[in-house]
Amino acid sequence: MKKILFVVFSFWGIYQANAQQNVQVIGDAHLDSLVQRNIELNEAANGIQGYRIQIFFGSDRKAANEARTKFLQLYPETEAHLIYQQPNFKVRVGDFRNQLEAQAMFRSLLTQFETVFIVPDKINLPKL
Repeated sequence: MKKILFVVFSFWGIYQANAQQNVQVIGDAHLDSLVQRNIELNEAANGIQGYRIQIFFGSDRKAANEARTKFLQLYPETEAHLIYQQPNFKVRVGDFRNQLEAQAMFRSLLTQFETVFIVPDKINLPKL
């Protein structure tokens, strides 16, 4: 019985000693340069891949501006982007990192606009 207790307490002591060790991460110049390069590329890209909600698509610029204005009156805190891709105008709203984030606004916009759908797009970096 004493041997069993001795073994149990020995393992318990080893476990406790390992659990309390501090881990120190030592970087090197190559790793630091890769991290810095990644930061510079993200800043140069001026955005990240994400999702927006498209509320207008058509060739009528006046109708596109009206849709954008209507949206901004309903949601003044959310950005609305007017995009021209010859020969059509698109109005896309929001900067969502994933589709789940876009779903809440998508549902509320269904009753406000005729054609509403979530599209992948380059979005602005989140504000910190």
